[in-house]
Amino acid sequence: MNKILLISDNKGVFQVTKEITQGRYELIWCKYDFLGKGEYPDVDIVIMHFDVDMMERGTFEAIIKVKGKMGHFMPILALVEKGTPQDIFQILEAGAYDYLEITDDMQKYRKKIEELVMWNWYLKKYVPRGQR
Repeated sequence: MNKILLISDNKGVFQVTKEITQGRYELIWCKYDFLGKGEYPDVDIVIMHFDVDMMERGTFEAIIKVKGKMGHFMPILALVEKGTPQDIFQILEAGAYDYLEITDDMQKYRKKIEELVMWNWYLKKYVPRGQR
C-alpha cells in the first residue's frame, strides 16, 4: 500500500484527504512545525497544503526542505488556496510535481493523487536508486 504524507495545518484538509485515500493509501498527517524536526517518515508521495497566509508570504521553501530530506524525485502535490499564476509558477519551480487549487471537486483531487502515485511507480521502476 502506498504511503502519503500530508503536510497541512488545516484539519479540514486532512479530513477530505483521509476520505479520498481511505482504503487505498496509508495517510500520514503532519503539521508544518514537523519540518523543523528533521525526521521524515518513509512515504511514496507528499501533499503540501499552502493556505492563504502562506500564499501571501510566498513561503515555498518548505518544498525545498522536503526535497532536501526526502530526495529530489519525491513527487509533491501542492494544494493551493487563492494563489496567483505567479505563486503557482514559484511552487512548481521550487519542486512540486503538480498543484491543485482548493476546490470541492473531490474527484479532481483523487485523480491528482492517483497521478502522483503513478509518477512514483515510474520513478521507482526507471530511475536508479542513487539518482532519486
